[in-house]
Amino acid sequence: MRLYNLLLTLFITTSTVNSLVFVDSTLASACIYYELQFDWGCASKKNNMKGYTCRCNNINWLGTVTNCIAQATDSKHLMEHAFKHVATRCKQKAGLHFTLEDMYNFYENGTKYLRDPTENDFSHPVYETLSNNQTSFEWYHRSFKNYTVAVRTSQWFGWGLVFYWVAIVSIASFYNIMRNIFGREMLNNTLRRRIVIPSIFRDYKDRTYFLWKFIPFNFSTRLNTLVVIVFLIQTIISVGVDYYLPLPHPYLTSGWQRNLTVVSFRTDLMSISLFPIIYLFGIRNNPLIEISGISYSTFNYFHKWCAYVCTVLAFIHSIIWTAYAIKDGGYSVWYVDAYWKWGIGAMIFLALLISHSQKVIRDNFYETFLVFHKVMNIAFILCMYYHCNTLGWLGWIWSMAGIWIYDRLIRILKIVWNGGIHNARLIDCGNGILKISVPYPKFVKYPVGSFAYLYFINPNEFWFYTFQSHPFTIMTNPRHDPKNPNHLLFYLKANKGITRSMLSKILKSGSRTVNCKMLIEGPYGASLPTLKVSRKRCVGVAGGVGVSAVYPHIVELYQKNYSTDLKHKFIWIINDLNFLGWFGEDLDWLISKSCEVTIIYTGMKNNDLEYYYPSDKSSLLSYDTESFEKKYNVINLGTRPNLHQLTLEEIEATQNISEDLEFYSCGSSAFNDNFRDAIAKNLAKNWSIDISLEEKSFTW
Repeated sequence: MRLYNLLLTLFITTSTVNSLVFVDSTLASACIYYELQFDWGCASKKNNMKGYTCRCNNINWLGTVTNCIAQATDSKHLMEHAFKHVATRCKQKAGLHFTLEDMYNFYENGTKYLRDPTENDFSHPVYETLSNNQTSFEWYHRSFKNYTVAVRTSQWFGWGLVFYWVAIVSIASFYNIMRNIFGREMLNNTLRRRIVIPSIFRDYKDRTYFLWKFIPFNFSTRLNTLVVIVFLIQTIISVGVDYYLPLPHPYLTSGWQRNLTVVSFRTDLMSISLFPIIYLFGIRNNPLIEISGISYSTFNYFHKWCAYVCTVLAFIHSIIWTAYAIKDGGYSVWYVDAYWKWGIGAMIFLALLISHSQKVIRDNFYETFLVFHKVMNIAFILCMYYHCNTLGWLGWIWSMAGIWIYDRLIRILKIVWNGGIHNARLIDCGNGILKISVPYPKFVKYPVGSFAYLYFINPNEFWFYTFQSHPFTIMTNPRHDPKNPNHLLFYLKANKGITRSMLSKILKSGSRTVNCKMLIEGPYGASLPTLKVSRKRCVGVAGGVGVSAVYPHIVELYQKNYSTDLKHKFIWIINDLNFLGWFGEDLDWLISKSCEVTIIYTGMKNNDLEYYYPSDKSSLLSYDTESFEKKYNVINLGTRPNLHQLTLEEIEATQNISEDLEFYSCGSSAFNDNFRDAIAKNLAKNWSIDISLEEKSFTW
């Protein structure tokens, strides 16, 4: 299944990008413009729809242009390709359908009336077939060869952007294979401290930084930022170098027109070359995630920056042709062309896709963002298709549409493969925490650390709730047989939208538990199987409901007996000791395996903590703080812990036994940022052990 996904994606991405364009056939273009100097009885000597409609209906012009092609080459392949180019132009501009056989007939018929051109043919209608003046035609042919080279150079610069991302993914894949398959760790503490772990701006990564308290900025790690900066530098250099197209030219009549044209070609071809990259990096079913080990959130970060670059390049392209249209005779003259209108529509939708996808909008208006993003994606693809269907380069459009359709099809297949509609149990654990229990799918295996998207089917809620899905980590139940588990378990925090709606449904029922129809789409988040495990001590640190992402990895260490003699540690930071009521059995299992479990309580200390349901007094639960402290080593802080000191103590403890150390972490955005910053700062010391961080948060 994984190999199939990869091959299908690669096929879609690389599908026939050599579509018909103005430079599809240099020979045909040279002949078309060479014959344009003669009078064919048409009011227009331009290659617009009016001019093509007149000339494509003129048997003398058809005979002349086909003989021009035949006289200029001895290659049957080049001749037939040029014939097809002329036929396609007549179809696009005049609505006439000529087959290759028709073009041969025009050529053979024209040879019967072939003669040399005269001065009179420039000003009086031609009624025979004209042969080439080789000296004159050679200039046209050479000029269009230069034009073709200029355009194809621009396309190769576009391919250069694609190859850059191929190189990035290849390097990451090599590292991932060496780490998981061969057990070779290729990073050291210096690289982690300086590049891999820290944010580019202070300790902001998952959180949004507001300049002057209202301008939002989002940052990533130094490594991700470095990758993007190199990409931006490559883009700027690619736009600014290697322009060569000498004048005079039969198509480009001035230096101003030449400069606008070559820059426009460069920017638009580089822009559309990014389409498959943008869509591949943005989909859920990206097979490169598993192969490269790059997380979905990182791919999404690259997805956004590729989209930013694509938008800027497309905007430059739009501005150039707007300026050209105004100078060439008025904007209204160009606006009547359908491809022009579709291009405007595509630019508008692209700008809207960029502007409404900012994190601050997603965080506050997620449901609205979701609906608009899906609708505008489809609208953008349609606009681009109709913008380019007469210009060429449709391969890039088909690759973009193919990747989008592929992702949707795989989503549907995963839902079906998981068994379709499930009867799920929703349990209120208190403090806004929900536990979801779903019968384990018969045909799907969920590896440790994977997650699934859940669709809540509720006809009584807003209609679009059913069509939106949310990712949740699969919780490992160590008491179940790992080879034959009974249920999939999810823990989630009810915030807004559908999760808040589900919590309200439970509270209105007057019970702790309700049933709900649900679809499951997964698994996601799996990496290459670990065939060789390095010996290291592991410390899992979770904040709140982030326990569901960290806990399975600690359980796996003991289930597979990975370096268990090093006494791994699990630290859970919570603000409500009632959490221990619904997660206590899972902690007991770790304790039974001699794992050191520490609970850091950040709330106010109370002797009696109640778990209270107003409508069901029989479900009143009471816990004794002292029993928690004895059983789970509860540390009452009354405030947030000093993560810098916490991680430093674990590093020093592991340094004393001369073993490598790996941290697993997951929590709120603030927790993730602070924890990452603490690790980066502690790596500044000269440690003799290898220290790494596996962040299990899902943020984008």
